Amino acid sequence: MSKKRCFLCNEPIKSMAAHCITKDGYLICAKDAKNVNPSNHANNFSISLKTSKFINSHTANEIEDLLGIPSTVPYKEHPDLYKSKLSKVTEKLDSIADSAGKKADTLQAAIDEINKGEQEKLDVIKQQLKDANVENLFGTKKEIKALPDIIDIDGGEKILYAANAFIETHSILAVCTNKRVIFLDHGLIYGSKSTNIPLDMINGVSYSKGLMLGSISVTNGAITTQIENMQPYPAKKMAETIKQAAADFKQTSAQSNSSNDLLQLRELKQLLDDGVITEEEFTAKKKQILEI
Repeated sequence: MSKKRCFLCNEPIKSMAAHCITKDGYLICAKDAKNVNPSNHANNFSISLKTSKFINSHTANEIEDLLGIPSTVPYKEHPDLYKSKLSKVTEKLDSIADSAGKKADTLQAAIDEINKGEQEKLDVIKQQLKDANVENLFGTKKEIKALPDIIDIDGGEKILYAANAFIETHSILAVCTNKRVIFLDHGLIYGSKSTNIPLDMINGVSYSKGLMLGSISVTNGAITTQIENMQPYPAKKMAETIKQAAADFKQTSAQSNSSNDLLQLRELKQLLDDGVITEEEFTAKKKQILEI
């Protein structure tokens, strides 16, 4: 291992020898330390506290200027030989802090971008609720805030109507979109829980009005979901919206399937005309597509 050296004279500094450290971490031997202030005591084994403090408060360049002579070695080209361990540790810590600061800035920028995206989605959700004339969603603030993670805005999902209600003993937010019906319950401990019923799986919707409140029932195959304790108008509006949305979705799906069937038949006929398949194969495949 190379010995530490004085940045002025390049002489090795022995382990027990007296020396000083400049403000920027460079070592200076006792002999050169005495030249900085000849009136103060300094030898190979001890340097006055006043001289040590003075050198410690000045950089290596300032010490060179003070003495009026340049160092005898290019110490800045080989700093490890002339700098103290404390200086290197400080530089390492500064480097780590700088790297950590940059990573923190990058992380914060990513968080800000995510928050911006979430806020933009939430703004879209709130606008859709406004466009659907949804009012009085008291007690569902947490559920509304969770909607950007549930509604597939990028996939074209749109809120058609929403209302607060109860399923069993839980206060929930009921949402009807152009793709499904969502019952969202955001608890304080377990987070968000949602139940989804695709519109094409709904085969029954009913509305009933009690003495003060209304309720609706949504039938999904053999399962019926009862939504109770709703204000009469939102309950009726929700039932009508779900019924209409389900009908529209099924009609659109049927038209899409019909278009796909027509496209397949055209491709099949082209294969027949090109002699790729036989008449028998064409007829069998045609029956399969038309389900006859």
